[in-house]
Amino acid sequence: MNSRPVNILVVRLSSLGDVILTTPVFENLKSACPLCRTSVLVKRAFAPVFNGNPFVDDVLVFEDRGLFGWAREIRRRRFDVFLDLHDTIRSRLWGWFSGAGKILRYDKRVRERRRLVRSKVLSPRLAGRVVDRYLETLSVLGVPATTRRPRLYLDGGTLNPALALKIGEGPFLGVVPGAAHATKRWPPERFAEAADAILSGVCGGGKALILGSAGDRAAAQAVSKRLKSPFVDLTGETNLEDLFRLLARCRLVLTNDSGAMHVAEALDVPTVAVFGPTVEAFGFFPIGPKAAVVQDEGLACRPCHLHGSEVCPLGHFRCMNDISVGRVVDAAREVCKI
Repeated sequence: MNSRPVNILVVRLSSLGDVILTTPVFENLKSACPLCRTSVLVKRAFAPVFNGNPFVDDVLVFEDRGLFGWAREIRRRRFDVFLDLHDTIRSRLWGWFSGAGKILRYDKRVRERRRLVRSKVLSPRLAGRVVDRYLETLSVLGVPATTRRPRLYLDGGTLNPALALKIGEGPFLGVVPGAAHATKRWPPERFAEAADAILSGVCGGGKALILGSAGDRAAAQAVSKRLKSPFVDLTGETNLEDLFRLLARCRLVLTNDSGAMHVAEALDVPTVAVFGPTVEAFGFFPIGPKAAVVQDEGLACRPCHLHGSEVCPLGHFRCMNDISVGRVVDAAREVCKI
């Protein structure tokens, strides 16, 4: 592959964590084939993931052309390799019309994941992480996976001055109490108690930066009204670049299973993530040494859903309710030692 320039398109439209997990693909491609030209097709909301990334040559934004516009444009650009890391009807359509010499698609293991939810039978094909499933597509190209660590690159800019003035001086604990589904959110009273204990005991003081999207405001308010430590609630007030720069300033990030967890890990910030209805076999646990997952491994009802749900199917919500504040604080203490 490294004998001539190769034009490669990688498709992963969303969501935040999934897009971040594609970043090792580009690093491995460029390592094996420095002459290749790498492009990524992504939704506008997640395009900042590739800001400053030295392994990505072009960022193509879905909303600029839409479904059929990109079908025509992809064919016009004559890509040698079409790497589908999304695997939807839309991305398959682009692959079919791309004219690329090689069309590669990652294996989502949908059947195995659904079987695990339904019957709690774990397939050996669910070993590893989603990032490993992305990287296995490169073997067809003869590209070895020499790194699997997701990375974000801050491009040398500075934090929005208004935000910098608002947060003041640290140290900071990033607190991200939201998640896409209610069953993936650790109870707010535990979140607040853990944040207080981490700030006073692990960080030696400072304040909490409460972060999230506009949809996370209710979860953020439920935590902030219970906090005893100083805090700044920025939920819904930041764009993605702001989120990156704020999390990069944190000494530690406390989060649920969310996109912010992947951001913190990709920025090499110590992270503690609380997981409830979803499990390691789904592939989204962080992989770095500075990240710790706290979960209730002994529950026979886990996993109960592929993505989390709005209510516990059995009504007890033990996967989150059984996780103590002490376990989370201990995990924070350990990752901060590394």
